[in-house]
Amino acid sequence: MIRFTAALGLSLALACTGSIKDGPGGKPSSSSGGPTDGTGGNGSTMGTNPGTKPNPANACKEVVPGPTRLWRLTHAQLRNTVQDAFGIKVPVLDTLPDESRLDGYANAAERLTLSPVLMAYYDSGADAVAAEVVKRSGDFIKCPLAMLGEGTCLADFLKSVGQKAWRRPLTAAELGKLDKLYRGAAAALTPDEGLKTVVKGLMLSANFLFRTELGTDQTPGATTKLTDLELASALSYTFWDSPPDATLIDLAVANKLHDPVTLRQQAQRLWSSSPKARTSLYSFLQQWLETDRLTSEPKDTMVYPAFTAQVAKDLEQETRLFLEEVVFEPGGDRSLNTLLTAPWGYLNASTAKLYGATATGTALTKTNLDQTQRRGLFTQAGFLAAHADQLETSVVGRGRYLREAVLCGPVPPPPGDFKFNEKVITDDMTAREKFMEHAKNPACSSCHALFDVIGFALENYDAAGQWRAKDKNKMIDPSGTLPLPSGGELEFDNFVDMIGQIAKGQDAYDCFAGQYLQYATGKVKVDDCERAEIARAFKDSGYKIDELALAIVTSPRFVTRKN
Repeated sequence: MIRFTAALGLSLALACTGSIKDGPGGKPSSSSGGPTDGTGGNGSTMGTNPGTKPNPANACKEVVPGPTRLWRLTHAQLRNTVQDAFGIKVPVLDTLPDESRLDGYANAAERLTLSPVLMAYYDSGADAVAAEVVKRSGDFIKCPLAMLGEGTCLADFLKSVGQKAWRRPLTAAELGKLDKLYRGAAAALTPDEGLKTVVKGLMLSANFLFRTELGTDQTPGATTKLTDLELASALSYTFWDSPPDATLIDLAVANKLHDPVTLRQQAQRLWSSSPKARTSLYSFLQQWLETDRLTSEPKDTMVYPAFTAQVAKDLEQETRLFLEEVVFEPGGDRSLNTLLTAPWGYLNASTAKLYGATATGTALTKTNLDQTQRRGLFTQAGFLAAHADQLETSVVGRGRYLREAVLCGPVPPPPGDFKFNEKVITDDMTAREKFMEHAKNPACSSCHALFDVIGFALENYDAAGQWRAKDKNKMIDPSGTLPLPSGGELEFDNFVDMIGQIAKGQDAYDCFAGQYLQYATGKVKVDDCERAEIARAFKDSGYKIDELALAIVTSPRFVTRKN
């Protein structure tokens, strides 16, 4: 407890008395092939006013920026920042408590609080990084450790590592505080302890743990542009989940990043030049698909012997390779339509068993699949297994997910006392029979009509993602009629038919644009006008995912805030 209290005090002492400067000249603040029509987007139930569809007649005449804010680094961003600043990976930072996903994504700014428990983890992580820096001091300082306080050796270290850690050049006042911190610890203890203390000072400072979006003008009620250094971090953490590189920092220091041409060029560079962009986009996809627990929630191997822990990892990797092939590889068309409908995947000898296909070896290779059974992300075994129980499929779980997260259709919360009527619903009934009987209850029918048909269509895929024709030794009926959030309905024969029709409509594209907008901006609620504008830009691009990302980071709302 004493050590934690001291660490918390250290972080506050280096946080510029409650404000976070943006570097030299910065001002402190006391604030903390698809469809052919449609322009709007439905509200996402992942935190964005479900069911609200922007009215094209109500033109958004004025850009209303989001509020200024401090934005704590996510766990992934913190680990990446430690790696970039110090070149060090420590196990304790891989054990951080799970981030909340109650509504929206793990990077939602207003949900990223700093609890005493989390601060204790940060303290342990800073201890581990500091110890490693001392052990490898020759990689960080240009003098013997015993002479760190002499000449410019300490200042050189603080300027170099400090800029990487805090994502901006340190001010003279900040360098002075850190110098004093080192000298106090070195005099009282040893130079080794002095270096450890100053590394902890860098890592436990709010300047390290938080991003700022405070802008250049702190006048109450004023609209302000992000500073160039804030914009550099906004770009890099959006596309890389990592701090800005030297190129971005240099442009920001020169006040060139707000130039629209430069901003777009840098956004394109970040998107296309580093594997970090692939990892970051996959993080979004995994959260959107809600498959992030695929490898930690095993199946019953007595029932599904082919679904081993290694197979779960391979299925996770299949989705990543599929995304990268479509969006980043030279032959990919970068289109959401392809992600929804492509009849191929990445298989090896083990995962092929789940697909009823053949493959050899352990390497995942691009493989054409049966087009009558598999098309796109939602027929991949990884997605299907993640949206199922240990033994059984999940009609409601699968159907509700696609209704809410893929079509952005609002679904009311379920009643708290749900249970099947055991007098009429028996174990020998198929899942479809059970829920059709259950939906005869007037209190249940209106909700289940929204999503059961999607779950029924996915009953051709068991809890491990394997295709099947029967349930309870009865032929599965995957056909149905789906009411769309935008109006109208789809009649389909099976899920492959359904997803093909969805890919020709507008709902999924508008929804996806809103989902990525919510993720990229770290918002729990997204303004209807902003969502409509981004959906329109996505449509104009031919539903290219890279162009969607560029439209978001080059929009006026991305670079401005309101006090």
